[in-house]
Amino acid sequence: MLGAVALLCITACQKETSGTAGSEKGNAAASEEKIVNSGVIIDGVAIPKFSNPEVQQFATEYATMVSQMAAAAKSDDVAKIEELKAKSQEWTAAHGEWSSKMTPQDSKLWTYFITELSQAERKK
Repeated sequence: MLGAVALLCITACQKETSGTAGSEKGNAAASEEKIVNSGVIIDGVAIPKFSNPEVQQFATEYATMVSQMAAAAKSDDVAKIEELKAKSQEWTAAHGEWSSKMTPQDSKLWTYFITELSQAERKK
């Protein structure tokens, strides 16, 4: 289950890391710049404001799914885990479509966002 989320995170980050000299530069740049939030907070993580409405919608749905996966894993809800695994596979398949709509700044924000989300879920 978490492997599917990890795969989604890795594929989402590939565009960011392939376009820069190093992923640490991208993360540092996102951290140094003022990040504008969308006003939506899931599990204590503010979703950044992306330039494309479709990417914004995906980020909100993704954060919700990660939160639900963590809750399902914690409660051993096998049916919910299977449902969310199927959903994460659909999102992984659609990765190319939404990632192509990201600007370079959106890619930096995405990397920052999934890192923050991952850290928040580990603390739960």
